[in-house]
Amino acid sequence: MSAAAGMNASMMLTVLGKYGTFPPAGGACSGYLLRYGGKNIVIDCGNGTLSRLQRYCRIEEIDAVIVSHLHDDHMGDLRVLKYAVETKIALGAMERKIRLFLPGTPESAFADVNYRAAFEVDVIGPSRVLQLFGLTFQFCRTVHSIETYAISVSNGRSRLVYSADTEYAPELASFAGSADLFLCEATTAVRRNVKLPHLTAEEAGMLARDAGVGRLLLTHLWCDENEEACTAAARTRFDNVEFAEEGRTYEV
Repeated sequence: MSAAAGMNASMMLTVLGKYGTFPPAGGACSGYLLRYGGKNIVIDCGNGTLSRLQRYCRIEEIDAVIVSHLHDDHMGDLRVLKYAVETKIALGAMERKIRLFLPGTPESAFADVNYRAAFEVDVIGPSRVLQLFGLTFQFCRTVHSIETYAISVSNGRSRLVYSADTEYAPELASFAGSADLFLCEATTAVRRNVKLPHLTAEEAGMLARDAGVGRLLLTHLWCDENEEACTAAARTRFDNVEFAEEGRTYEV
């Protein structure tokens, strides 16, 4: 695709997995494939996502991986991807490492996936701006149990914002302001007795409303939770909302 054609193309987001903590039978945890201008960018690589990814692109066609934080339901399949890249390079099926962008903490988790034989590793942070393949990536620190970043992706015409994992924080609404698509966690429909470092669906709706986004796409479902209940809770605050569907591609 030419550069001019790329600038006129839409970003295409495919949901590889949408569950938080662990998936139900047949499901997968957080992972998304963003395609733009002929490039394939993986955003989060949770357990179960690598097998699904290969329905859409081969391992050697992955141009970059960006990870919001180092919990296994968001990065567990990096360990398997490492084996895939090493094996393909050894057998001559692949000639390059994959660019990997991720937080530098927790240090033990970072060291566990800092595979220099398979990845070109780079650290993200709140002041980091990435220019990749005609896209601009920016990051906002969220309120979570470890270093975690919401991710904004813009092609100059439209913008996708991914909340990653977070508690409710007004600054996230500012970060997501006027996004065309807000991919936001909704771990449970309502707040439970046990405090979780995650958003409820109603809080996701509040953020979408306050940010003035175009569409709200809920994700990161606790697998025993009811999707319809989450969607209904979010709609008490914001109208244009649906729950992410694994295997579906959304145009941004």
